[in-house]
Amino acid sequence: MADKKTMRTEKGNVTEKARKKAGMKGGGEKKGKFPVFDHKSAISAINLRHSGKGVSASAVLAKVSAWATKNGDKAVLAAVAAAREKDKEK
Repeated sequence: MADKKTMRTEKGNVTEKARKKAGMKGGGEKKGKFPVFDHKSAISAINLRHSGKGVSASAVLAKVSAWATKNGDKAVLAAVAAAREKDKEK
């Protein structure tokens, strides 16, 4: 993946390059949404999982879980598990 410094602007926002490279794949409304490339972006995706138009919360959690497993981020995996439990209660 690209250098993490090029994935965020100086203000800390996600760049368009990051959305293309690490965002949701596919066509339509979900393309480029919820880019996950570091711990901060993974936690943000979990917190915003119900905000994306055209993207299911379970798809966002699956993407974040795959990233966390690949990168060994146990804190994010725990947050995904907690989010899935919270979604089951709804």
